[in-house]
Amino acid sequence: MVDNKNGFVVNEGGGKRMFVRVVHFKSKAGMEEQLRKIGRDVLVPINKDAGCEQVHFLEPTADNHSFGVISIWDNKEQLDAMKNSERYRALIQDLTPLIESITDQLYLTE
Repeated sequence: MVDNKNGFVVNEGGGKRMFVRVVHFKSKAGMEEQLRKIGRDVLVPINKDAGCEQVHFLEPTADNHSFGVISIWDNKEQLDAMKNSERYRALIQDLTPLIESITDQLYLTE
């Protein structure tokens, strides 16, 4: 159930449910360092500045060449506002030439 007053989702037990956004992207060959810098210096701050409760930038390991971002939001409207912001759209334009693929999923906690 959505509480329209503040955009929170409340589960039937009365606790607040959180929105968890999971973004996964694979870098083009040789673009890993650029992606790493943008992720740390731009992507994480954009999420934090928009009101994200937590954000985690996930970097590749030796046998995994994909990056990820997990952000946790208590208010979907803040997430939507961030995704529609000029700052975020500029970030996506900067990332597009560096990545092969991207997935973006939204989940709710219990």
